[in-house]
Amino acid sequence: MKSAINQLPVFYRYLFSYMALFLLPLLFLGLTGYYQLVHIVGGDVERNNQALLNELQEQMDQKLILMNRIAGQLESMSELSPYVLTHDDYSVYQGKKVLEGKVVDDSIREIALHIRGTDFMISPISIYKVNQFIQDFYVYKNWSPDQFKDDLEHATVPQLRPAEDVAVSGVSGTPDVRMVTYLVPIPINSLHPYGSVLFMLRESELLKSLSLPEGNAIVFDRQGRVVAAQKQSDYLQDADFFKRVVHGNASYQNISIQHVNYAVSYQKSDKSGFTYVTLIPKTTLVAPITRAIWQWVSWMGIIFLAGCALVYVLMLFNYNPVKKLATLVESVRGQSLRKANELETIGSVIHDMAHSNRSLGLKLEANRSAIREHLLASLLKGEWESAAAFNEQGQELGVVLPYPYTAVLMLEYPASIATMKERLLDEVEGKFGSEMIGYRKESLEERRILFIVSTGAAEETWRAWLERLHEHVLAVFQAPITMGVGNRYGELAQAGRSFLEASTAIDYKLIKGNQRVIFFDELQAHDHADLFNPRRVLEELDMVLHLGGPEQISEAVEQIAKRMRASGLTLFIARELIYDMIRKFIAYAEKQRPGNTGASFPDVLTLTDYTTLDDIVGLLLSASATLREVLEAKKPAAPNAMIEQITAYISRHCAEYDFSVQRIAEHFSLSLSYLSRYFKEQTGQTVMEYMNEVRIDQAKRLLRTDDRSVKDIVQQVGYYDVSSFIRKFKQMVGVTPGEYRKQHR
Repeated sequence: MKSAINQLPVFYRYLFSYMALFLLPLLFLGLTGYYQLVHIVGGDVERNNQALLNELQEQMDQKLILMNRIAGQLESMSELSPYVLTHDDYSVYQGKKVLEGKVVDDSIREIALHIRGTDFMISPISIYKVNQFIQDFYVYKNWSPDQFKDDLEHATVPQLRPAEDVAVSGVSGTPDVRMVTYLVPIPINSLHPYGSVLFMLRESELLKSLSLPEGNAIVFDRQGRVVAAQKQSDYLQDADFFKRVVHGNASYQNISIQHVNYAVSYQKSDKSGFTYVTLIPKTTLVAPITRAIWQWVSWMGIIFLAGCALVYVLMLFNYNPVKKLATLVESVRGQSLRKANELETIGSVIHDMAHSNRSLGLKLEANRSAIREHLLASLLKGEWESAAAFNEQGQELGVVLPYPYTAVLMLEYPASIATMKERLLDEVEGKFGSEMIGYRKESLEERRILFIVSTGAAEETWRAWLERLHEHVLAVFQAPITMGVGNRYGELAQAGRSFLEASTAIDYKLIKGNQRVIFFDELQAHDHADLFNPRRVLEELDMVLHLGGPEQISEAVEQIAKRMRASGLTLFIARELIYDMIRKFIAYAEKQRPGNTGASFPDVLTLTDYTTLDDIVGLLLSASATLREVLEAKKPAAPNAMIEQITAYISRHCAEYDFSVQRIAEHFSLSLSYLSRYFKEQTGQTVMEYMNEVRIDQAKRLLRTDDRSVKDIVQQVGYYDVSSFIRKFKQMVGVTPGEYRKQHR
């Protein structure tokens, strides 16, 4: 069995697995839902039936209570007392008007008051003679006139006559009206009543408000007689009918009446002593349950079909990457796969690729530190204006400056602990935390360590943290370690200035002491504003760069150099001024000759090597000469010649593993932005698009002439992500490398 399953293609194995995962919970939910549904609907039907019984009992009990209350009200009304009603005819007429307000229920056909010993009955409709009432207006088939009169005169307890046929005057030509008659002696509960109140109720009105479209609702009195029924039927005439439907302790049972199965529910009222029965056909009772079950089964069927379709579609969607990957592996290996072993074969290829990528990763990691050093050096040179641009470039190298302020921290240690340099670096880096993030950079000066720090802490917190850091390294190494700290700047381009300040602060160790933190802003710099104002010098330089030509710029710089020599500036102020001026030279050269990066200009790291004012002034004159050469240089070769050189360079070197657009820009002394813009203008393509095109052409040539594997050819043309190259090849050529080789061999 297991072997047969393993022989199935991966697609069908996964499809059957997903179907099993889908069907098991569906089956469980279907069965539990079915039983819960039957229980809920059945309970709902039972509650509805009980509510119907309660409604039936409430209606009948309330009507009896209402009639007793009306009788009690009549006995308490002075206008209807025996004395008043037997006094004169006018009083009888007034009594009739009083009774008119007592008919408050539609089911009550007639209310009649009889004072015993008299020969009349008063009702809201008329005043009757007793004989006329029973013989002419309301003729009972089972209540003789003599018995009627005797009950009126001698009844001492209320009497309820079950529904019976009564011929009513004024409705001739129609069937007899079925009436329920209720006779109440007044005063109620008296041993010597003086009168009787007769209530006549239409059976058809008594139970018509019950919502029972099928079946029947029946009211039995204490003797088991049918007082009223919602629907008349032959089985109600059966003398044993009450015993059939009401027996035993159960209030619910099933019986068959005239070949129809009924569900019978009944309950007895404690107030009236009546028994209330509902008969509902079994088909009607179970219809909601059957309907709910069929609806449930239908929905489960729809869910099943929809689920199967969804599983199949999702399986196709999820399997599609495996299918594409299998096709890719086929093209790389040049042979078809056994469909039942796609994943094993793909895993083997991925393992080979992973091994190749690990080798490549080791090579790239070896150059990672150099790239990181280059990035930090460019930061100190002032080449980054935007922190967002710097962080985007440094993200992959793990160099990010998240806080608004940047400063340079420099440590100088004695020769006695030179062998412990790495430990010193680790101790300092271990102190960086949430508000202080720093990156070390190799210093050109011996026995100095340089850190570029990004911080968002307040000034007091920043200084306190530096003091604690210095105390820590002193305690660990027990040696004189000096810490120089440059000012914090919110502009990233001022990181080089902070470096100069940190270097200057270190130089004050002989004055300030070589076992302390020296903050640059605590140094007492001389004020030379009266002889030489650096800010004014920079403003003059801006004006000359804006208005003058190469010769005027050189003359102005020479005059500035003479004034610097005569000013007696401190070494730091001179370095800082030259730093600002050289940055202006670089920006001006880039503006006038786009593509010249100013790489030949001295940078901030070079400035720290000059220790006399004359040397620094000489560096300024050298930078000025370089600027003049850039401005007076002939324009670069014609665009066609330049683009030919660039494309030829790409063709020769694009297969090298470290080849990049940055390398092209550095080779031709162009900025990255200028190179990208210039190449797009000349060719209509980006550098990367052209580079991919060259690599694809080389790969096509090798696929036609070389027997090596696709993987080896991919690496030979400068790609180390085989799958990425195959996607690119198919996108540009229309077929995979394996298919291309088959077509051209």
